[in-house]
Amino acid sequence: MALFRSAARIHGYVIPAPRFTRWALVYFLKFIVAPVLLLLLALDVALYFVFRDWLGSCYGILCFFG
Repeated sequence: MALFRSAARIHGYVIPAPRFTRWALVYFLKFIVAPVLLLLLALDVALYFVFRDWLGSCYGILCFFG
C-alpha cells in the first residue's frame, strides 16, 4: 500500500514518509466533523419543528421528554 511507504532519498537527504499527526486530527475534527455535526443538528431541529407544528406529530427523541 502506497499510503505508508518507506523513507525516500532526494539529493542525498532522507525524506520521511507521510504520516498522520495530531494537527491532522485537529484539522479533520475542525473542518470536517464539526461542520457536518452542526449541519445535522440544524436539520434535526428544523425537522422537529416541522413535524411538531405543521404535521402535528412527534419526531425524534425529544418526544420522550416533552
